[in-house]
Amino acid sequence: MAQTATADLERRVALLEGWKESQEPFVLSLKDDIREVQQRLTALQSHMDHRFSDMENATAELARRMDAQRDELKNDIAELSRRMDAQRDELKGEMARLVQRMDTQTRWIVGVQFLTLLTLIAALLRLAH
Repeated sequence: MAQTATADLERRVALLEGWKESQEPFVLSLKDDIREVQQRLTALQSHMDHRFSDMENATAELARRMDAQRDELKNDIAELSRRMDAQRDELKGEMARLVQRMDTQTRWIVGVQFLTLLTLIAALLRLAH
């Protein structure tokens, strides 16, 4: 019985060793596959880090350009406002000169009419004497 148990044990050990030997190429292949997946993941992570870095740089550049354009637009608006103020002041001055000229011309017209009236009155008085 001890001999049967030993033979059975040896048979089981032989089966396990055979199974282990048959599984070694699979395990080695699996280790190689895992190593390849790790390398690919590392490369992918490096690639993604590079892409994120590029995106951050592009976003920062875009923000910088937008800030510069906003500042340029503010300056253009301020310059336009100054020009409009200057033109408004020039227009007010021109309007004041036109009003003054119209006042002067109105005075001349009234003066000429008054002089004509005086001349007519003087002519009528001469005719009446």
